Amino acid sequence: MGKITVNAPVDKVFEAVSDLTRHAGWAAYSIDISSEMDGPVAVGHKYSSGKSGGKRDRITITDFVPNERLGFHVVMPNKWDLDWQISVSPAGDGTSVERKSRITSIPTLMAPMKLLYALAAPMDEKKLVKTMKADLES
Repeated sequence: MGKITVNAPVDKVFEAVSDLTRHAGWAAYSIDISSEMDGPVAVGHKYSSGKSGGKRDRITITDFVPNERLGFHVVMPNKWDLDWQISVSPAGDGTSVERKSRITSIPTLMAPMKLLYALAAPMDEKKLVKTMKADLES
């Protein structure tokens, strides 16, 4: 999806991107994300996300290597499943952040929506990258 360089140290950036509740402030749409479990982020940690009053996405951490990468699986109420991977690495005096996603499951009748998702995702990503970068550099 996207790669940016943030003028902040790797540990600070990873701490922020691994706090999924913080992602709500970067999203292109007004959503909230809440942890469904106590304790630190780890593989198996669960979250939910969505618009207020709406059906909730279920999110599960699938990969967690501190200061390197975070992976999570999203199951949406419309039966879409997505896998996300966020990687961080040193980049000069800052940190490179790379975000990738892929649709892992979609109902057959909704398959044409993959094209719309592919078209809309870059616009959503631009807003997310701008707000994420501003937040992490503040």
